Amino acid sequence: MGNLKQDIPAGLALAAFTIPESLAYASLAGLPPVAGLYCYLVAGPGYALFGASGQLAVGPTSALSVLFPTGLSALAAGDLSRYAALAAATAIVFGLICVAGRLLRASQTAYFISDTILLGFKTGAALYIASTQLPKLFGLPGGTGNFLPRLLQLWRELPATHGPSLAMGIAAVVLFLVLEKLMPRRPTTLFVVGAAIIATNLLGLHKLGIAIVGDIPQGLPHFGIPAIKPEDLTELVPLAFACFLLGFVETSSVARSFAQEHGTEIDTDRELLALGAANLAAGVSQGYAVSGGMSQTAVNAMGGAVSPLALLVNSAAILLVLLFFTGVFKYLPEPVLAAIVLMAAKHLVRFRQIGNLRQVAFAEWIIALVAFFGVLLAGVLNGVLIAAAASLMLTIARLTQPEIATLGFDAESGSFVNLSNRPSATTAPGALILRTAHPWVYFNVENIRRGILDRVAASQGLRLVVLDFSPITSIDATAAAALSSIRRRLAASGIALEIANLRDEVDQRLKLLAPEDGQVEYRVHLGIREALAAHGLLASNPGAASVGT
Repeated sequence: MGNLKQDIPAGLALAAFTIPESLAYASLAGLPPVAGLYCYLVAGPGYALFGASGQLAVGPTSALSVLFPTGLSALAAGDLSRYAALAAATAIVFGLICVAGRLLRASQTAYFISDTILLGFKTGAALYIASTQLPKLFGLPGGTGNFLPRLLQLWRELPATHGPSLAMGIAAVVLFLVLEKLMPRRPTTLFVVGAAIIATNLLGLHKLGIAIVGDIPQGLPHFGIPAIKPEDLTELVPLAFACFLLGFVETSSVARSFAQEHGTEIDTDRELLALGAANLAAGVSQGYAVSGGMSQTAVNAMGGAVSPLALLVNSAAILLVLLFFTGVFKYLPEPVLAAIVLMAAKHLVRFRQIGNLRQVAFAEWIIALVAFFGVLLAGVLNGVLIAAAASLMLTIARLTQPEIATLGFDAESGSFVNLSNRPSATTAPGALILRTAHPWVYFNVENIRRGILDRVAASQGLRLVVLDFSPITSIDATAAAALSSIRRRLAASGIALEIANLRDEVDQRLKLLAPEDGQVEYRVHLGIREALAAHGLLASNPGAASVGT
């Protein structure tokens, strides 16, 4: 009963936001506006079957909606019914990918799309979305292609701007901005939509040539598997996978952020299954891909939602609209729908955060720019895939060139630390203590081997090299062979090799993998201090003698 008192008003507030928003997002996706209502009708119950977040609201989002025109337009070849079937089928494939990912416990796969990629992607997507909606705002037919071709076509068509449509669109944008200032964090979309519908109906503004939504089919959607050709699936999988990457990352990020605010925990495997159920439901009910969105989740949380029951209330409200009130939205002006989408896109822009990355994480800044320009120049679908590939390549590049830190004893902390960070730390004469920042694996171990031998060659009077293996949790055959090679090179120069902080499991793998002619006896649980002491090379700082690091 406690949940009912909080979730019912939260669900009604969510419906006031999602009903007009869903109409706008469906239009952005190139689908009939009613498709957005179908999504919210079934996505909430689908998520509620498995999801645990008390605040997450699942439905169409601007980031997912903008993927569909670029991914499906050529395949549909102008056939709107086929386009809708392909969009529904994509949602089903998306849902199946989520379910398969849950069964394989592969929820981490989606994190190939980092927060940095999302930062660049969403900012680029915001500009791309604006390029698709500005023609509606100006009462123009709009263009095709990517960002720049659309802008060029809009520029050429500006002389044909339809004044009443532009006035209506600007009025809606101004009203949105005013209400945002006066009533921040409130679902004011329904107020703007209601005012526009009343003004259009009473004043006959549609007779001036302002495009309106028109008749919205009344009643429930037709439930069933969309009619597509088997060969279409090969074309839909890349789009569905892009939806999965973006949708699951956004869903889990939003769910985690609100869970932290409310002191709860989120099971990402469970969320993946819930997202799959929501998309399967959307796909069989003439909808399209859905995910958890920040704006609708914020509205749900502000309304006081504490369980997925609020989503069921939202779905019940949309059910009533579909059965009895679709006619209310007949006179909703298209420029107002464009204004709704533009306002949503405004909240995606993160130029300041991207700029800040340049100072603190240059490589991350590059990745954000790749995502940003990838969306604008190659399209939304290709842009996110390019950014994901770039991020993966950067990760591999970092792993192939791991940092090799030289350690010294820091009396203040009582531990061995990176000399680059603590130049005041003391070293043990005749000893070189090294630690790598990443695991030893086949694709980086040669760089590690060369780096260690270069450090040795640059040192004078060495008697001992200590490798701190505390970060190393596993090792492969190539790395084991490289370690034996290092031992032989050091032994030939009269330098001993010790492995400090060696884990049991790594020791076992070394014994199994090291070549017979290079076998080395490594002492498990040997600390850095003990390794130095075994060779009579304790750190010069007297405090080191009392530290068992």
